[in-house]
Amino acid sequence: MRGGMGFGSFSGGTVYQGVYMNANVTNLSNQTMLVYVPAAYLTTDADGNVTGVNHEGAAGTYTADTAPIVYLNECGGWKSSSPRSCDTSYIEQGMVYVTAGARSRDAVSDDGTRTGKAPTQMADLKSGVIQLRANRDVIPGDTDRIISVGTSGGGQMSSIFGASGNMPEYYGYLYAAGALGVTKNADGTYSSAFPDNIYAAQCYCPIADIENADMAYAWWWVDLADAGGTYGDSFTAFDRRLQELEADAFIEYLNGLNLKDADGNALTLDGLRSGTYYDAILQNVSDALNAAVANGDIDPAVAYPDSAAWLTDNGDGTWSVTDMAGFMIGTGLVNQRNKAIPGFDALDKSAENNAFGTPSDEAVHFSRRVAEILSANSEELSALDGFDAEQVDAYISEALTGDGANAIERQADLLNATEIMLGNNGLKPVNPALHWRDRSGTADQHTSFSVGYNICLAAQSLGLDADYHLVWDMPHGSNEGTSTGTFIDWINEICA
Repeated sequence: MRGGMGFGSFSGGTVYQGVYMNANVTNLSNQTMLVYVPAAYLTTDADGNVTGVNHEGAAGTYTADTAPIVYLNECGGWKSSSPRSCDTSYIEQGMVYVTAGARSRDAVSDDGTRTGKAPTQMADLKSGVIQLRANRDVIPGDTDRIISVGTSGGGQMSSIFGASGNMPEYYGYLYAAGALGVTKNADGTYSSAFPDNIYAAQCYCPIADIENADMAYAWWWVDLADAGGTYGDSFTAFDRRLQELEADAFIEYLNGLNLKDADGNALTLDGLRSGTYYDAILQNVSDALNAAVANGDIDPAVAYPDSAAWLTDNGDGTWSVTDMAGFMIGTGLVNQRNKAIPGFDALDKSAENNAFGTPSDEAVHFSRRVAEILSANSEELSALDGFDAEQVDAYISEALTGDGANAIERQADLLNATEIMLGNNGLKPVNPALHWRDRSGTADQHTSFSVGYNICLAAQSLGLDADYHLVWDMPHGSNEGTSTGTFIDWINEICA
């Protein structure tokens, strides 16, 4: 096995150690993975040393050959992932559990080279899947049932993992990383001996569609600036107006996606707080509350006694959230805002900006749409308190008009699951994941409810299985509870 392999043990199983994901190692802690396997799937000698795979071994409802492989990345915050300790709840179910490393925006080699520029994250994660398939004779588990999971930035990586299976646009990056079996042809194209697609993608509160995420966030918060919905103590006049412009631009962007619900009805906005898409978002929030009520987690009448402006008792044990701003104020979410304007592609380049550009770029602007807003409204915005001409000019140049703008846009496109599955930006899916599950919380202060929803709608448009639910009062994270099912139950369902 490439890079060698060792074995260790933990309660209930064995761990494959020293599994290198690709050959061109620049950040050892990020280019390895740990593979945890139920003990029943392995044969051992008298001294307890692993000697092979026990194909008859069974654990839970699975065997060494049928066990699904849960493939975790820890790229939260769009930062690098390193292998972590085992979550034995998966082992107890008979699943194989992999924790995979990946270089991302904070990865720097010993010589100071920035090694994690997009889409290096996916090159590393795909390389790990290739290693599993290349070594299926010595590592238990069904490599046709690989299920990706991640949270926040890791949820984003899980989404692109699901959307980008076997897309040739990634092969050059895989080749550069030294992925096993990826070769360069005489005509300059690339080939891969092993598939890199996955079976299913679990996305927890994904920080995704990153180049459009600021517009989505602005649309979500636009009418709350006077109710405490600001980042920091207050917003300048420039902040307020830019948020309004971004929110308006989100309407055009959203309508251009041509999204539909499960019944084929168009989901659109005809105003900031009107349209079938807005109604669907409110229904998602209502469904989350009703699931929590049915689960015995909350009594809305007690929790929200003064909620008539945004919450209706339907008289049949269910409730309807009728106003987004009222909901955010009434639940206290309004006071938890986590992003500035803009917040993902920040004016001071303090956010995900260092994920893009070349290895010689410390950080760049990447949101072409925000740059277009700044450019088209420069005269108006320049007259407002808080306007910084130097920052705005750099934003427009790097993301829109400069020599590197097209390359940066391509990087962002390659990490946009929604637009890949919708066939936008010149990219088309090849073998996307068959099953999708998103769980985001109604108390998530980091990213708009629209982001995860749109990913599942895009998957649904391809005829793929999509399980989308908000979780009532769950903040940014993966602590989903049981009101909308559990990740493990979903795995067992789709692998039955």
